[in-house]
Amino acid sequence: MNIKPDRLIKIFVIRILLALAASIAIYFAIDYATISNWNSSESRIVRVLEAGDESPVIVDGDEAQNAFVMMQRILRVEILTGEQSGAKFNINAVRLKDSGVDIIPGRRYLLVEDVFNDGSVQYSIADAYRISLVAFITSLICFILAALTGWRGVKAILGLLISILVIVFLMIPMIVEGVPPILPSLASVLVISSVTVFCVVKRSQYRAPALFGSLGGVLSGFLLGVLMVYLWQLMGLASDGAALLASTLPGIDMRGILLSAILIGAIGAVLDVGISVSASMAELVDYDPEIPLGRLFLAGINVGSEVLGSMINTLILAYIGSSLPMAVLISSAGVNYIGLMNDPYVAQELAQSLAGTVGLLLTIPMTALFFTLQEAWIRKREYND
Repeated sequence: MNIKPDRLIKIFVIRILLALAASIAIYFAIDYATISNWNSSESRIVRVLEAGDESPVIVDGDEAQNAFVMMQRILRVEILTGEQSGAKFNINAVRLKDSGVDIIPGRRYLLVEDVFNDGSVQYSIADAYRISLVAFITSLICFILAALTGWRGVKAILGLLISILVIVFLMIPMIVEGVPPILPSLASVLVISSVTVFCVVKRSQYRAPALFGSLGGVLSGFLLGVLMVYLWQLMGLASDGAALLASTLPGIDMRGILLSAILIGAIGAVLDVGISVSASMAELVDYDPEIPLGRLFLAGINVGSEVLGSMINTLILAYIGSSLPMAVLISSAGVNYIGLMNDPYVAQELAQSLAGTVGLLLTIPMTALFFTLQEAWIRKREYND
């Protein structure tokens, strides 16, 4: 059924307005639930009503010798959680110089109260309160996506949500409990791939090639990652987070964590390529059901090659973006390119990038091959019938 352009525009406007209204409702619901149930013993949610100017406090030595300097300012705050909810009073908030968040009157923050042995109390603003705003913007983007793309967008969001839940509530808890990281990571990749393909690929008969091609690609990249990790003698301890994890959970397999990161980091881009190749080949079959199988396979390779360049950029730039602070730190200290290439942090990021690239590269022929074989089987079955 054809819809007139003006009516189509009205439909989209109404959908976007509904998305905005739903997101606002989620904002207030999350905000009310969070503030009502906030029971942290370490912090309270406060609204800063007024903020004075900051002044330095020299804790040790003198400022000229780069001493330990704290910044203090008088804040008038309103308590929003706990037994003192609604109370307003002035506090002297402190923070380390050049650290912490910038205070904006009218905004809400997490207030920490430290009581020392001598009975003195020190207040500090630990962080901004952003839970409800995160929920608002996230839900708004999801609702707009669903409004513009319809049921397909809803299924894509559902697939993403399931993927996140699998990682957060299945993979990570199993690793914390002591299960070798690679096993839950492989299981998570299988579940994520299956759910994504089911939600995104609209032609059910062509879901298998996209799934098997993507899994083949990511497993190939993973095997290369295993080879690089062991040949390069990477221990998975290069980043501060990894070192903190190893000290917090002694005995955890940090190499396994690194290999798991390679798997999870590559699966998203690999699925994009596998589904794109499969969808393009399916369109060709719909257009010409008698297309020669050799030509169909070649078309899949050609489409994959076109997609590959942008997807490699996406993957590599994502890794560079995540490690940008370390890159700036290394550059500020003076670049020694020989030492840089031998640095374990750089080698670890390079291993993840190369493994993901190989996964993308091999996903193309694998998906094209699986699709062609399935199409040959379908034609043979139809011929015999």
